[in-house]
Amino acid sequence: MTIKRKVRPNLTNYDVIEMVQHEIRESEKRIFRKTIMAIFTGVLCIVLFIYAFFTIQGGVVRDYAAEAMRKAFEAERAVHIIDEAAGTNFLDQAQGHQK
Repeated sequence: MTIKRKVRPNLTNYDVIEMVQHEIRESEKRIFRKTIMAIFTGVLCIVLFIYAFFTIQGGVVRDYAAEAMRKAFEAERAVHIIDEAAGTNFLDQAQGHQK
């Protein structure tokens, strides 16, 4: 126990209670600080995990989007080729109706 004042040789019950209360207050402060640090560390770990997860998944989503755009451009080019080969000019007619 940490004692601020000099201990007398003849301790009374009041002195013992006072020392125990002081020690309890000090231990409560230590426990509170450790709990706050544990909570802060847990929150920080969760934030870092979420950041890492989204950083890693960002590349995958970008790859999916690039693949979808490439397929859309290929499909549009195929429709143009079929439209020109058939001579129907559906795309030109559709653009005329939209205007």
